[in-house]
Amino acid sequence: MATVSFLASRVSPSGAFVLALAGGIAVARAAAVYGWRIGYGASLAAMLQTTVLMGPARFNGPLTQAMTAPLLGYLYSRGTSLGLQLVACLAIRLTHYAVLLAAFVWIILGGLDAFTGSYEALTGWLGFLPQGTSGALIVTASGHALGAVMYTTVQVLVYRRALRTWPRTPAPVRARITPEAQQLRAPRFDPRAIALAATVAFVILLAVPTWQVLTGVAAWLLLSSVVARPETEPLRLGLALTALLALSAFTGALLADLGMEEAARRATRAALLVVVATWLRAAAGADGLREVFARGLRWLRWVPAVREAQIALGHLDPRASLAAAARELIARVGDVPVRPLAIADAVVEWVAAEAAGAPRKEGAGTAREVRLRVRDLALVALAVAPVLTLVG
Repeated sequence: MATVSFLASRVSPSGAFVLALAGGIAVARAAAVYGWRIGYGASLAAMLQTTVLMGPARFNGPLTQAMTAPLLGYLYSRGTSLGLQLVACLAIRLTHYAVLLAAFVWIILGGLDAFTGSYEALTGWLGFLPQGTSGALIVTASGHALGAVMYTTVQVLVYRRALRTWPRTPAPVRARITPEAQQLRAPRFDPRAIALAATVAFVILLAVPTWQVLTGVAAWLLLSSVVARPETEPLRLGLALTALLALSAFTGALLADLGMEEAARRATRAALLVVVATWLRAAAGADGLREVFARGLRWLRWVPAVREAQIALGHLDPRASLAAAARELIARVGDVPVRPLAIADAVVEWVAAEAAGAPRKEGAGTAREVRLRVRDLALVALAVAPVLTLVG
């Protein structure tokens, strides 16, 4: 249920917080009943599965609830006070917002100069807001803090209500026609090589975003897309996000009076960063990316809750049924009056009913047979090639 909710939150153009509440409730319930390790394992598996299905686009939509729900469920089961739950959730949410702001400033906009310049261009005419870098950071952080307090309050109160009123005998879920399993095309390259090549390209873009490197990465993406035959479905949302972030970087640099060339360079880097992440999902395919995640979890199984996430991921249905259920949740929440209690009750009813009626899935059990070939090594080597443009 957490996977369906988090997927709906990422897919829907609006209402991401409300849609993610259902997944947060499901994870909080798991943590309250089975412990925090099970809760965090389920939450991690759900987020990984949404990435398997749709790639990295809008990953942050449900991420705060995915990080806080297991803790809130566990604290509730221990009889922790409302005040302490609010403080714990708010601390995690504020930390998440700070990381997002830092990533936006230094990765998308390209630095504090663009952030400060665009802020002053947009607010300087008001005459009463503080200016400069410190002013931009204070005003932005204040807005984030206000939003964090509001979302935290709603989230904690809804979770507590859900856990307190969880139905003993959930209403039967109405029958859903499950789509037939799709025959997914196997990727042309080893998914591990695809993931490594994408990581190399991503690091290069962050480390040395010169025009020569940007051109080299763009050429590598074009060539690798031709030979890898990526899936087209993940590209739609990814390219839309690419355009949005590139426009943000371009306008931010122009407002900061950094010049047309610098604005174009920063926009190009922002676009390529998103395209590389989107290419990873499209080239590896759903099954390939799922295999990469499963192997990564096995390497990290000594970390608390990772083994539980590995087990949970193995029991998740990777096919179209999750997407169908996500669309159903979007439609169901859309019919509810826009009132906190009405939304909370509808979400609780949906989670309890779906959890009671969901069929159990057998785990994947064993890993797929994958073997590195010469063309896989060539793909990774070509991802490193843009750095060679700096030699000499």
